[in-house]
Amino acid sequence: MQKTKQLKSYVHFNAKLKVLGSGALGTPQNIFFITDHINYVFNCGEGTQRLSQEHHCKLSRAYNIFVTYSSWKNVGGIPGLLLTAQSNGLKEINIHCPEGFNGFIETIKSFISLPNLKISYPVIDESKVYSDNVMNISYIPLTKSIKNTEESSLNLNDKEQCQTNINVHPKPGKLLINKCIDFGISPGPDLNLLKQGLNVTKEDGTIVYSKDVVEANEPKTTFIVLECPTEEYLDSITNHPTFLKYQTESTEKENEVHCIFHFTPEKIFTTQQYQDWIKKFPSKTEHIILNDENTCMGSEAVYKNQSLLNMLHPEIFPLLNKDCFEKDKEIKNNNFHRARTAQILNIRPNVSTLINNEIYKESQNYIDEVLKIPNLTNVLKELKVIIDEKSSELNLNNISDYPRIIMLGTGCSVPNKIRNTSSILLRINKDTSILLDCGEGTLGQIIRYYGVLEGLNILRTIKAIYISHIHADHHLGLIALLLQRKKITSQKLYLLSPKNLMPWLNFYNDRFESIAHQYILMDNSNVYLNYHRLPTTFELELYNKLNINEINTIHVPHCKYSFGIAITLKNNKKIVYSGDTIFCHNLITLGQNCDLLIHEATMEDGLEKLAKSKLHSTTSQAINVGKFMNAKFILLTHFSQRYSKIPSIPDKETNVGLAYDFMEFKLPQLPLLPLFYPCIKVMFNEYNKAMILKNGR
Repeated sequence: MQKTKQLKSYVHFNAKLKVLGSGALGTPQNIFFITDHINYVFNCGEGTQRLSQEHHCKLSRAYNIFVTYSSWKNVGGIPGLLLTAQSNGLKEINIHCPEGFNGFIETIKSFISLPNLKISYPVIDESKVYSDNVMNISYIPLTKSIKNTEESSLNLNDKEQCQTNINVHPKPGKLLINKCIDFGISPGPDLNLLKQGLNVTKEDGTIVYSKDVVEANEPKTTFIVLECPTEEYLDSITNHPTFLKYQTESTEKENEVHCIFHFTPEKIFTTQQYQDWIKKFPSKTEHIILNDENTCMGSEAVYKNQSLLNMLHPEIFPLLNKDCFEKDKEIKNNNFHRARTAQILNIRPNVSTLINNEIYKESQNYIDEVLKIPNLTNVLKELKVIIDEKSSELNLNNISDYPRIIMLGTGCSVPNKIRNTSSILLRINKDTSILLDCGEGTLGQIIRYYGVLEGLNILRTIKAIYISHIHADHHLGLIALLLQRKKITSQKLYLLSPKNLMPWLNFYNDRFESIAHQYILMDNSNVYLNYHRLPTTFELELYNKLNINEINTIHVPHCKYSFGIAITLKNNKKIVYSGDTIFCHNLITLGQNCDLLIHEATMEDGLEKLAKSKLHSTTSQAINVGKFMNAKFILLTHFSQRYSKIPSIPDKETNVGLAYDFMEFKLPQLPLLPLFYPCIKVMFNEYNKAMILKNGR
């Protein structure tokens, strides 16, 4: 037999829509369309790559990113996503976005390397449909109304915003075996040809048509991804003719909209005009709302890990705020849903209504699970006795509340479920803080730790942000933090940064919205150790604002313009932070006799060559820096993600501690940190054994 006619074959695949980020404050708002072979991402805010790991949304299959509106909340996670996708083997990706977005990608290439990833920008054209083997995507460009409206809070240069109307290809009909037998088709390759929609010719010349032995295809499934960022776009949405065919009850399944994802801010979503427009859609259309009125922050792993560490010391490892456990704002209509991470709409093989998957548990559930580990209960009891004795010896019940340090991010390069990228909050007093580095997701870490209301208060206390160098894992959270801070205070903060951060800030200020009035810029070189014999007026203003004696920086060997920093408090306590560096004599000079050295320890001992090639330190190298500078205590951080639960440190180090995300401590409490290590080894025993076997030790 032979093929007589080539018909379009439909790919057989399973597919589902999955909410990844709900849009809660500090959380991305995005959805993934997941199939067996290819994934699609709709909007990509900060934290996308981290949540994608936890919720199994493979970035190595993310061939298409769709951006509804060029705002930071929609694109802030793209740099991290591209890096992760590239490292996972992705070779090419399409970014569907408003005109001019390639400038954003070219600018971020100044601090991230994407040599193995081809990035394309399909033309956004309302008259053209983007099509592949999975679905057709129609673009619906929206424009601002010409009528007078309240000035938008965003000052973007792109002329249009793009919404998407997606039609998933019809599910192929089932092959009817009995009919195939009736037509004399024997088991073999011809059955597969017929199933694919191809006709076959029998030896006697009779043509067997696919349509005669295959059930009709199920109708396509349509969903809409929509954002109305400001009132200026309301008329464009509510009057756009593309939506009209979906806004009437119809017996034709081709014109049904299964669901609409609303990325629209709450103040626009609740307007009468927007609500009237929504009501025109059939009552069975489901509506999923993604904006910052939602509460779900999406990560169970961070809460689980903190619940376990809390067993060691409730004050140094306090339980995280429970805002994300709160119920979302009530919606009376059953077809309207507040987005929560892990919600799913099945598309193929069968279409479903929204499925809610609960991702959080109470702390006691995690505790009960870990207490099953042999001997852990005894080790915890012994630790409590030791801590009580040490606390009494150090008189820790009678120490000042400030200064205190909160480790917001203690991982390197790429965030994972347990450790976010670099950020340290030094709270000098109740009303004054400085942030040391600001990796992607730092705002989210603050909200997870403090909750929304107190988190916003913490943003007000931040009087300065220090950026050690311009690698993405140290500064990509800066813009989100400044944008949020802008909403709650007009007070400028000091931004201490390398001068090569300026092109990135200038690009954002010029092409997105200006945040330049949110900060007073100071080059890290301006506070270089011994650079001035006397502080300048500018420096004195900074010191007064922070209520400290002085700040000094020094060059460290990593990338160009990398710095370490020393902060001397009013009580002459000295805190040193290395940033990223190999073993550095400059840093030893800067940190002489400091009270605390916070030093990166990316690699474990035995990986000295790898550490040197990456310009990072091993554990022992970091400890030796502290010893040479006569540091009273050494806190190790910036661990490779292979050591996310339990990094390795040499035995018998009495003034060395391991940093974890959401660890909070006061300087007098530092001697307690080494006491936790034996218990941590038991708590994460299985993980520790696996790491030892993997590394051949």
